[in-house]
Amino acid sequence: MPNRCHRPTPAGALFALALLPALAEPAQAAETRCEIAFEFLAENEVGSIAPGERLTGSIAFSVRSSLRQGAETVSYLAEGRMRVAAEGRGAVEGRVGVVHVIRTPYTADYISIDASKVAGDLGGERSYADPMLLTLYAAPGTLESSDIPRSEADWNALDKRRVFQVHTPTATEAFFGSVDRLTGSCR
Repeated sequence: MPNRCHRPTPAGALFALALLPALAEPAQAAETRCEIAFEFLAENEVGSIAPGERLTGSIAFSVRSSLRQGAETVSYLAEGRMRVAAEGRGAVEGRVGVVHVIRTPYTADYISIDASKVAGDLGGERSYADPMLLTLYAAPGTLESSDIPRSEADWNALDKRRVFQVHTPTATEAFFGSVDRLTGSCR
């Protein structure tokens, strides 16, 4: 007589398939709204913006869903805006489309907020290419989960290196700076 204990039933297989999306997607993805403010010093020039000048940035996004990409990365599909401005000398803005949370035991934990459809007139420069990024690094093991940080303390734990960058059309040139002030919260 055959052993029937190890045979999946069609109903059991359908139940398992129904559970997969819930297991693959962190619970946070359905209801997270984040706001981040930052300041940085330009490290190179764009238009009339010279190295050493202070710029301000803001990011607001809502998470729509998430996708686990291997053991170390969760990518959150998001909707929102990223904006960087120089007082009296214009701004550049893009649409936030994805937030990557990467936890590695080898080099660094980090979060990258990626914006596309970049446009503006920062320092008089009117031509940009995607992407525009804010990347926040921390020592390996700093992030305890693959969730997007919630509190300001959680965001401030990402303090090893913080970089803003936006690309020009040649993609070989980027305007960038080291972020030295950051506040963030998610609810």
